[in-house]
Amino acid sequence: SRHLGDRLSIKMAQKQSVFATLPPITCGALTTATAMYPVDVVRALKMSAASDGKSAGTMELLKDFHARHGMKGFVSQGVLPEMLRATYMRVLKFFLFPITHKAMFGTDTTKGSVITKATAAAVASLPEGFTIQPIEVSKIALQLDKENKYKNNASAVIKDIMKTRGWTGLFIGYFGIQYRQTSWTAAYFATLDSFSGLSKTVVPADWKMTQNLMGGFAAGMFGAIFNTPGDVIRSSQQKAIMASPPVVHPFSLGHCANGVSGFFAMGGKIMAEKGVGGLYSGFGFKALHLGGSGALLAMLIPMFKGMFGVN
Repeated sequence: SRHLGDRLSIKMAQKQSVFATLPPITCGALTTATAMYPVDVVRALKMSAASDGKSAGTMELLKDFHARHGMKGFVSQGVLPEMLRATYMRVLKFFLFPITHKAMFGTDTTKGSVITKATAAAVASLPEGFTIQPIEVSKIALQLDKENKYKNNASAVIKDIMKTRGWTGLFIGYFGIQYRQTSWTAAYFATLDSFSGLSKTVVPADWKMTQNLMGGFAAGMFGAIFNTPGDVIRSSQQKAIMASPPVVHPFSLGHCANGVSGFFAMGGKIMAEKGVGGLYSGFGFKALHLGGSGALLAMLIPMFKGMFGVN
């Protein structure tokens, strides 16, 4: 009877739709977003200050934000949309990664190599970067809106960009956004199992959740090494373009090439002015942020899968 039960369990697992992973992944992503909320607030303030060339302590940034916007501002000034955006990105990457790996290499991620996992993760991140791009452009425009022209309304920003710059204006700095998303996702999934395995040397073998937590934190921080320069360059590139007079650029391969060359030109400019360290502005807090979210996702998603009975 035990063998019959085992066979039935295997058949049930085989019948599970790929969409069965969505509920546990979503629960894990939402829980992570809630737990990381305070860190997300400070990260957003620090990255904004760093891209403006300002240097300020965490408490100073929080006091200044509170003085200008009050407690309500922590929700109304784009933090809640930022939280929803982060949840969407996390759900998408964890849902698409195993599907992409299976489609590309014909095997589960548990049997994949560092190269196959990095490649599949990079491909799986493409829809993520493309779909969040307009949101990222609107965030930059709101940061530059000193006259409160848009009334902190992202929809108003997008409408104005469409009117004055055309639909291609929504993709200003796209190469940098895609690089940011792809580099972290590839580095994280390629090294997650290895870092989780290494954690067994410092924690008991049966402490699986702790292993996942430590492995996820290390993988998340490792990804930040590649992610941060792209984020610093793209935000500077986007701010420079958005601060200039609007011009409508029809879609063309040449226009796309200009965006890529502009990304590297901005990187060169930052290095010339500030050295390599300029590309890692705000790295410490960003590494903590990405390491923390990576740790929680690595621990929570398997936990919720077990609760939902999903393999």
